Amino acid sequence: MSDQNRFLLAMVLMAGVLFLSWQLNNDKSVPEAAMVSDGVMPATEPGDYTEPVVRDSLEKREPIDAGEFESRTVTVLVYEDDELMVTAGVSTMTGSVETWRLERYENVPGSGNGAVNLAGDEWMNLGNGFLTDAPDTLRVKNGPVILDLVSLDGNRKVRYTFQPEFYGFLLEKSGYDGITVLNGGVIPVSESNVDVGRYFRAQWNSDKVKSRKSGDIDTEDRVGNVKWIAARSKYFGIVLMPESSERAYAVVYPSEKGKSPSVGILDDRVRVYAGPLDYGVLRELGRDTHLMVDFGWPVIRDIGRLLFWFCTSVLSFVENWGLKIIILSIVLKLVLLPLTTKSFRSMAKLRQVQPRIKEIQEKYKSDPKAMQAAMQKLYKEEGVNPLGGCLPLLMQMPVFLALYRVLANSVQLRGAGFMLWITDLSTPEMIIRFPERFMGLSGIGLLPVLMGISMFLQQKMSTVDQSQKSMTYIMPIFMTYLFMRFPAGLTLYWFVNNLLTIAQQKIINDRLETGADTAERR
Repeated sequence: MSDQNRFLLAMVLMAGVLFLSWQLNNDKSVPEAAMVSDGVMPATEPGDYTEPVVRDSLEKREPIDAGEFESRTVTVLVYEDDELMVTAGVSTMTGSVETWRLERYENVPGSGNGAVNLAGDEWMNLGNGFLTDAPDTLRVKNGPVILDLVSLDGNRKVRYTFQPEFYGFLLEKSGYDGITVLNGGVIPVSESNVDVGRYFRAQWNSDKVKSRKSGDIDTEDRVGNVKWIAARSKYFGIVLMPESSERAYAVVYPSEKGKSPSVGILDDRVRVYAGPLDYGVLRELGRDTHLMVDFGWPVIRDIGRLLFWFCTSVLSFVENWGLKIIILSIVLKLVLLPLTTKSFRSMAKLRQVQPRIKEIQEKYKSDPKAMQAAMQKLYKEEGVNPLGGCLPLLMQMPVFLALYRVLANSVQLRGAGFMLWITDLSTPEMIIRFPERFMGLSGIGLLPVLMGISMFLQQKMSTVDQSQKSMTYIMPIFMTYLFMRFPAGLTLYWFVNNLLTIAQQKIINDRLETGADTAERR
């Protein structure tokens, strides 16, 4: 197999693995990772609230006639410093959360439909009719805030403890059967052009993180001793974590097709997280909840975490994610420069000795052993490694796959624009949209076309065996088709990487032609 064939094989393998990874992205269970310290906040004592609610009078009050009851909604505003994070509504009719707006995240990016509301319906079935002495609005800004609810007959009590800078609360119940159940269908579809059959899933951590698509949950299923259980979409989730002990039994309930699943946990003291599946936020939450963000398989996952850390920490001063990706492309190119330089030198030298290789093949076409010996002698004399053009490229594949995982699964890229028509780097870029899907595509993107053109130029510069010239056209077309379906952020990275690679190849080819590279190496 020629070096050019090996190069093309490497590219085909990389494209195939990327495509398979994209197809299975929402079907994979995340492998178990090392334990991290438990960052769950302790239960708040009754005296720690900042806006007082009169619990004693509620507990001592006699049951009242349901006909005298007037329901209302207590609005809870959760802040981080002076910025509003969550606007929640707790109904005194149901005792449940009925509104949970994430003020920092737009419902369907670019739609102008307001913030994501993770309470499309009431979260839990807690009863009908509750009393509270809380005011109509609670501001959670300077410390914990407690909201107490007592049923009309006085037999059931619900307490919510909200914390500033936290997407959730501590839920404590008494007078119930011990299991806390999140209803199905509460999480909305907050992305456009999604496959709802794969969009929602139940996920839990019991020895390792597992998940099931909501459409595959046909019967009630107890999933075992868990650290947490969650209902989730691609970028958002509602997580139930037991507080009475480190683990508890959990249940996954059947859900309607195209709806988020119903999940429950056997505990009356539950820490509830309801917010973005942000890797950094979940890592602080603890109990391995950060594994809900799927950065891929072992090794790939570790590289992905490093890339994520670089983009969110080292490049924290850069607000535009498109610029972050361009800088990352340049940095990775510099880091991998020794490998790629070796690869391109090998391919360039193979092109130079190609006429002599043809002569050897023609001279010894009836004697394979003699041909192999002559080829090896030629490679040794010219300092050419026939595998040199393939192995470094294969070694880069984990970086490409890790970056794909980071760009495809990081909520930071949701709705993150770059420039001009590229308004969401987490979705495929399209400049022309089709009325209906055609060959699996929803439209044509300019960025994938530019990426394909740059790949064609790169392939043309690196072609060794002219008999394989047809692959110079086939491979860019194939990759362009794939990238029409990939996130725009990944396409932008690949396009910039191709431009840098073309420049690098041009420099190496020019130096070899002038003999400067050979003289320098000697």
